[in-house]
Amino acid sequence: MTLSLNLDPAQLTPNHQRVLEVIKKRGMKVAYMSIEDLAEEAGVSTATVSRFFPLAGFKSFIEFKNDVKKRIEVTPENKLKNFILDIGRDDVLDRMIEQNYEHLLQTHTHLDQKALHRSAIEMIKANRIFIHAPSSSEGLGSLLSHRLRRFGISVERIAKSGHEIYESMIHFSKDDCIVLFQFVKLQPESEAILDYARKLGIQTILFTDQLVGDMNNLADHVLYAYRGDAWEFHSMVAPTIVVETLVMLIGQQLEKRAIANAKKLSSLRKEYGDIIPN
Repeated sequence: MTLSLNLDPAQLTPNHQRVLEVIKKRGMKVAYMSIEDLAEEAGVSTATVSRFFPLAGFKSFIEFKNDVKKRIEVTPENKLKNFILDIGRDDVLDRMIEQNYEHLLQTHTHLDQKALHRSAIEMIKANRIFIHAPSSSEGLGSLLSHRLRRFGISVERIAKSGHEIYESMIHFSKDDCIVLFQFVKLQPESEAILDYARKLGIQTILFTDQLVGDMNNLADHVLYAYRGDAWEFHSMVAPTIVVETLVMLIGQQLEKRAIANAKKLSSLRKEYGDIIPN
């Protein structure tokens, strides 16, 4: 993530411009650099670095680093602040497209496409699909549920949190498949669901933004989607693309059923169009 400073590069000396260039390239990592490291990378003296930060509104390099570290602290408030600072006020749409393009590239690099195809197969084979999509992933769960039901697949939603998850867990059977959306860290409810599913021999599919971690080891199939660094405002564009790709893979395998159901849907819309307008 880049750092925005209220400075006009054209009004800086060439040496100060080099300091600014390093800060922009390093982004949040500057918070963990020494003044000597910054000076060396910029090819200037430590005195030049020290004189730079008052121009940017900070008493010293240390004060600047402390400010950056506060932004790194992962809270919803800070993530939103970082997002606004990073996007800026001009060309918001262009910046959003650029940012999510990077997210999609990261997702394409790290997503296990074999796991994606295996997940589609397991979901087609399953008697029922249970979906656990808590917190900000609720919309992803609703999208996946809607798409799968169009194919005639039986879908059950698991409660988002608390003891209510047991109401779904008591109905789990070996022929089912469980899809979980779990970003950032493993929540107790997801841990319980994954553990119980393993005991019953149920196939589990995990959507996550973590490349490594305990929860990845608990699931049978892991589908990665990059949403931004920990301190950033997280986007759901890449996870949505992964969900839609999974749906398309399933649709390809169930082409006849999908087309038949689409025809039924069109027929129902025509038959009851005078009661429920399209």
